[in-house]
Amino acid sequence: MISRASRRAVATATAVALALALAGCANGSGAPSPVRVGWAGELPPLDPAASRSAGSFAYLSQIYPALLQIDGDAPEPVPQIAASAQWTADGVYTVELLPGLVFANGHDLTTSDVKFSIERQLALQSEDGAWRQLSGLESTIIVDETTIEFHLTTAVDVRFPFVLAGPAGLILDEEAFYADELTPDDEVIQAAPFAGPFTLDASRTDVFVLDPNADFGGATPGAATLEVRPGDGDALADQLIDGSIDVVTGALGTAARATLADADTLEMERAASGRVRLLAFDFAHMPFGSRTEAPDAGKALAVRAAISELVDREALVEEIGSAIIWPSYGYVATGLPGATQPFLDLRGDGEGGPSLERAQAALAGAGIAEPVALTIHVDPDQVGTAATAEITALAAQLDDSALFSTTIVETDADGLGAALIAGDVQAVFTSVLPSIFESQAYLAPFRSGGVLAPGYGDGTVDGLLARRTTELDPAVRAATLAEAQVAIATQLPAIPISQGVRLVFARTGVFGVALQESQPLDLSRLRR
Repeated sequence: MISRASRRAVATATAVALALALAGCANGSGAPSPVRVGWAGELPPLDPAASRSAGSFAYLSQIYPALLQIDGDAPEPVPQIAASAQWTADGVYTVELLPGLVFANGHDLTTSDVKFSIERQLALQSEDGAWRQLSGLESTIIVDETTIEFHLTTAVDVRFPFVLAGPAGLILDEEAFYADELTPDDEVIQAAPFAGPFTLDASRTDVFVLDPNADFGGATPGAATLEVRPGDGDALADQLIDGSIDVVTGALGTAARATLADADTLEMERAASGRVRLLAFDFAHMPFGSRTEAPDAGKALAVRAAISELVDREALVEEIGSAIIWPSYGYVATGLPGATQPFLDLRGDGEGGPSLERAQAALAGAGIAEPVALTIHVDPDQVGTAATAEITALAAQLDDSALFSTTIVETDADGLGAALIAGDVQAVFTSVLPSIFESQAYLAPFRSGGVLAPGYGDGTVDGLLARRTTELDPAVRAATLAEAQVAIATQLPAIPISQGVRLVFARTGVFGVALQESQPLDLSRLRR
């Protein structure tokens, strides 16, 4: 194994040579000016094992390749640097690499790098890493330099290709990353282990320069050089308006969104972000829950049903703003295969609107005559932009019905955890945003013993989700997922309220800013 000192020396020499080459290309005549991208928030660490978030993946997937990638029009991932990927035997998923793959530093990209990258995730088990997604992986077997087998603990798991297309599946140069610890950013930059649509230019320190990688093995390398500038959303909004930058994306706050939406000189792209917000219940401690002074499962279900009849999602969107939230009538984010909207016709007026009469009937039918006192906890940092305003508006809808008397408790993650342990939580306004873009990941928290609705569990739902994980036919998978969503919606462990909105603002003359539903912005498409 190469020593750290030797690795640093080789990396430094490689970086210098690469920087000189890139500088020479950049100075060529006629080259279009870079697209200046404002990234609201902090950029993630350059070691993919350090973070599994969707935001991190949106950036890191531009400089590191994956075997597979998500295609919004396909029911399952498609090859990126793989020539083929398929189930070849029970429990064996075989991937063949495209020939001639290389990293920006000149190192060959082979199945040895693939094995290293996957097994390193499991070995490091970084606190915020994606290694848990690989829990079903038993071993990785190198057949030759371009063929690798992934041996799973089950005969088939249709979620595994999505894992390979997500944060856990980014492929690294085994000569550039430490096997036993996270690799610092400066050493990653020096080693230039990039093989995605872009390479990261080591010659600049003021901005993060992404240069199109002509050797990228995927179908679409970066369309233009990008200068990525992380920062505060409000400041970036001002820079976009005055022309200092060309595009803004990322975690924009309410004020920045409003400022940019009102600017006549800018174009706005909008799509579902993939974050679904829900009101979830603790079955033990909600009104009439199993550990309350007057437990009654029928009355507890009636309370949840009445709430679901009263929610006016369109009114919430009108109050909060369609640049912040969209209505959500299902548990799976818009745009993902198999996503359905059971709350359009199962609850309310049958067309997605509220029904006071049905809410009254639900409570009266269960013998509940007095207004129900309901406490709702919320961690604004977990739910996202405008969480406080949204839960306040939702509580007002319940109170205005005269059927509920609500109390909102704002807290942080530690406070919420302590309240759950103490049995002080009746309901939580929360959100689900899986780190892999796979439909069933939104329903996994509803399995028996799941964390979304403590105390909830149903054998039918468990069976449907288990059946779907082994079903290779996409049409049957979609039907099974739809059936599971209806089963959950009937029992109401949680009520979907809204979904987050992803916005991208750009100045005239910048192209490629179109968004796919529940997918991050593809930086490789940006160009002048």
